[in-house]
Amino acid sequence: MQKAWILRYGELGLKSRIVRRQFQSGLANNMENLAIQYGVSLAPGRIGSMEVVTSNSTANEVENLLSHILGVVAIDPANVISEDIDPEIVAKLILEKDEMRGQKRTFGVRTKRLGPKGGFKSQEYSAQIGHHMVVNDPSLSVNLREPDVWVRLVLQPNRVWLLGERIQGAGGLPPGVQGDVLCKVTDEDSMLSSFLVMRRGSRLIPTKESENEFVEILKTWDPYLGRNSNVRDLNGKMRRRHPWGVVGLSVEEGESLIERNESEVKTVPLSTLEPLCAWTDLEKENLSKHIRDPINFLCMPNLDTWVS
Repeated sequence: MQKAWILRYGELGLKSRIVRRQFQSGLANNMENLAIQYGVSLAPGRIGSMEVVTSNSTANEVENLLSHILGVVAIDPANVISEDIDPEIVAKLILEKDEMRGQKRTFGVRTKRLGPKGGFKSQEYSAQIGHHMVVNDPSLSVNLREPDVWVRLVLQPNRVWLLGERIQGAGGLPPGVQGDVLCKVTDEDSMLSSFLVMRRGSRLIPTKESENEFVEILKTWDPYLGRNSNVRDLNGKMRRRHPWGVVGLSVEEGESLIERNESEVKTVPLSTLEPLCAWTDLEKENLSKHIRDPINFLCMPNLDTWVS
């Protein structure tokens, strides 16, 4: 059966159409080159309106790569479970894959329909799938509030996709879409600070004093790390973009590393960035784990408490 991974962009969808197109183009470019760096085959595609990728590499390799793509908030593994959309057939195939079949458990069905309605609406299809699942496994009971298992389906006119357990993505914005930032990465804290700036869409330009150990960790997130971005001037010519901020060094140190006109220094002075301000040791520890192993450690495991 065909397998794919559906990419959920989240914040990128809030941008205007032009900005969203630019950001998604940057994300796709970063993902393509990061896949080359990881040695993972990756082919972009679509399921209806949804962005997906397919691959010949192992699921672990693909999911590890996708968890490093800044700008992706979630990843849904998806398999074509049936080329026949008949609810009875699909329900039986779902149960064949259920390792808990025969055990008492609650479930709910959610369907996203793509394309023409045909003979089914989303809710009607979910109801029929649920009915046939209960008929074929009486140990099941429906709970649409907090079920033990959600059965998530994507219904196309000629096939049905079954979605696997959702993988939380790194979120944020693709590196490079919000300009460049100079960083001096010499210890754990400066590495964490630099990552948070990168996560907001900036491309990091490490100084020569940066420790290679920490720079290599950051490179697992951005294939272009250390490469200055280009921007068009008023005459339409491409020129190297000047960094707009510094992490781990003073503004004066930063200015000494940048060649630009005095008028530019006055109109757009460098900003000092301290994204770890007010972070606790536990929060820093969680972020450190996330940077090194994002598929197993969330950036903010206690997000509700942190926000409140």
